[in-house]
Amino acid sequence: MYVSFMISGLYMSNKRQKLPRRTFLILAFNGVQIIDIAGPAQVLSTANEEGADPPYDVRIVALQAGLIENASGFAILAGEIPEEGAVDTLVVPGGPGVHNLRKNPLASIALNELSQRAARVCSVCTGAFLLAEAGILDGRRAVTHWRSSNQLARDFPNVKVDPEPLFLNDGPVWTTAGVTAGIDLMLNLVQQDHGAALSARVARRLVVYMRRAGGQKQYSEPLALQAASGAPFDALSCQIAGDPCLQWTVEKMAEVAGQSLRTFHRRFEAATGQSPAKAVEKIRCDLARSLLHTTDLSLGQIADRTGLGSETQLRRAMTRQFGVNPSEMRDRFT
Repeated sequence: MYVSFMISGLYMSNKRQKLPRRTFLILAFNGVQIIDIAGPAQVLSTANEEGADPPYDVRIVALQAGLIENASGFAILAGEIPEEGAVDTLVVPGGPGVHNLRKNPLASIALNELSQRAARVCSVCTGAFLLAEAGILDGRRAVTHWRSSNQLARDFPNVKVDPEPLFLNDGPVWTTAGVTAGIDLMLNLVQQDHGAALSARVARRLVVYMRRAGGQKQYSEPLALQAASGAPFDALSCQIAGDPCLQWTVEKMAEVAGQSLRTFHRRFEAATGQSPAKAVEKIRCDLARSLLHTTDLSLGQIADRTGLGSETQLRRAMTRQFGVNPSEMRDRFT
């Protein structure tokens, strides 16, 4: 017995309802991140409501059917994996439970066998670890959440990890960055299956962007410099953010930190993993991003207010930091 989230299209004729459905299996396991399941499932069920033809048959399944406790602490009911038959798309979510499941060799074998029946295999967030453990990502390019990219590359040297994209396609395999990137991917698959018009209607219904620009750097807030708990340079970073137009030379930063130039440079890089100059640029770009999202200031005015100097320098710095220029960031995300 399985749980099937199927919503017939509101506008489908009887003839259309008889067409074979596209089967999407979403794998559940203890410790799964619920939004990695709910986000893709909602996109597909909304696509059905908007007239997807053929419609999507979305099933939440598990290696052992029954109640599955997700990472948010409540249980969901998952059905059995179909024993035979082709699968249109297999979706493997992420969550803290992936690392326990990785230790189960039978799970990797079952996942590998199931992937061979699927026309498309997708991971959401850290679900990429399960695909990698099953050998599905060997020799392929893949992405995962920015916080886990280094570990994925370290644990699986045969996987070509690219930490930048929101989602990435290599043959029949799709991988995504963190959490809501699963929604981005599903909208892209709906567009492939049914065209841009349907995908756009789904995006409007869900009040999300049909296609977000840039990579995941622009969403990994706050800055690592400011986020490190108890970081020794928090006060300095706050001063830079409070007066970004000041000439923040290394000498000035060392003076504010109360250290010699040599000691400051060494300790700063050790604590933050970046040079003082790069840290200042990151803080200024973060301030510029906030102004792009919340004001109608011109690019020149934003450059002046954040200490980036000119529109040209603003564009170059924003592209370096976030992989998207300020005009596009404003157009897509305000």
